[in-house]
Amino acid sequence: MARRYILIFCKIEYYMKRNYSPCISLISALVTTLILCISPSHTLAANKMEVHFIDVGQGDSTLIILPNSKTILTDVGNALAGPKIVRYVKALGIDTIDHLILTHAHDDHIGSISSIASEFRINSFYDNGLNNFENPDYGDYIKLVRSDLSKYNIMQAGESIMSGTVMIEVLNPLLPPTGNLNEDSIAIRISYGDIHIFLAGDIGQFTEKRLLKTDLELKSRILKAGHHGDNNAGSQKFLEKVKPENVIISLAANNQYALPHESALARFKKEDANIYRTDLNGTIVIKTDGKTYTIHSEKGTPQ
Repeated sequence: MARRYILIFCKIEYYMKRNYSPCISLISALVTTLILCISPSHTLAANKMEVHFIDVGQGDSTLIILPNSKTILTDVGNALAGPKIVRYVKALGIDTIDHLILTHAHDDHIGSISSIASEFRINSFYDNGLNNFENPDYGDYIKLVRSDLSKYNIMQAGESIMSGTVMIEVLNPLLPPTGNLNEDSIAIRISYGDIHIFLAGDIGQFTEKRLLKTDLELKSRILKAGHHGDNNAGSQKFLEKVKPENVIISLAANNQYALPHESALARFKKEDANIYRTDLNGTIVIKTDGKTYTIHSEKGTPQ
């Protein structure tokens, strides 16, 4: 392949020396095409799904790249996280978000919606249908997410999205709603073959108890901890039902909430789960073929 590139550039030099001006435009176009073809880009391995827990500080943003190359972005972090999310996702060669799921209307989950909506083509928006007018930027959120009803969807427990061989099951919000933004946040379970990944949004123990009373399947090998590792989430009974091998916690170092709580970490450890934290491990990436999976972190090792 390298010899072909050398040959092309030699021919270009020859034509330029002979002053074959009619050929210059064609040659320039050829070079541009060649550069585009050999530029590095993210290539998803055949039959692989990737889940990227992006380090956005105190907040959540999870990118899912499906085996059919469709994309799901769950939450967009706080207002300061936008540029990092944009850079990270675009570096993977992605310019379209097929499904943007916004779990609930707290700033650490929807704060960068303006940045994301302006930088990517978004085919479908999803939220829980509840409002948070205490957020001063919530009017902008409504315009961006809910103004085009052909793209906007309200998620409720029992619904699902099937994309290729991957099933996205909606576990929460259950009906009737609690009226609490965290407890009513969207929680989903991603299933690809034998691998299941539970993204718990900001649900707490109240909703966990409600889920335990349903016939919804909760068992998952990877759990993104609810509410950033707060003590009010991840009860022992809930963890015994989910049976996670690995727990991911998305949070900022030295955050004002003193998260994660030691009691929550102790419960995860009691279940013999490895604990990955974005404050310690940076961005965390899971890759799976539906049978096995690997976890790679930007830095450090799990607890």
